[in-house]
Amino acid sequence: MSELISSIGGLSSGLGLKGLGGKSDFVSEFSSILKDNFESTNALLNRSDSMTQNFAVDKSADLHDVMIAVEEAGMSLNYMMQIRNKLVEGYQELMRTQV
Repeated sequence: MSELISSIGGLSSGLGLKGLGGKSDFVSEFSSILKDNFESTNALLNRSDSMTQNFAVDKSADLHDVMIAVEEAGMSLNYMMQIRNKLVEGYQELMRTQV
């Protein structure tokens, strides 16, 4: 969970109004932040799946730990879905703009 929180903090500090070198710097930084968040979400989902399988098969994992991992993965996935929705919304708005 702390990985996700630090990623969110990096998002706000990385995209602030500080002087960026140009569009390409902004795009590369934005894309790297998105990539890091996708990878973090994927890791949380994989961890949740493996813990759930371990619990179902041989009860080697504690139920509380499994539920915490599932909730962390769910919250991270919800966060990424909201980011995707806002990006699609912004793209659609740009496409509706007349030049």
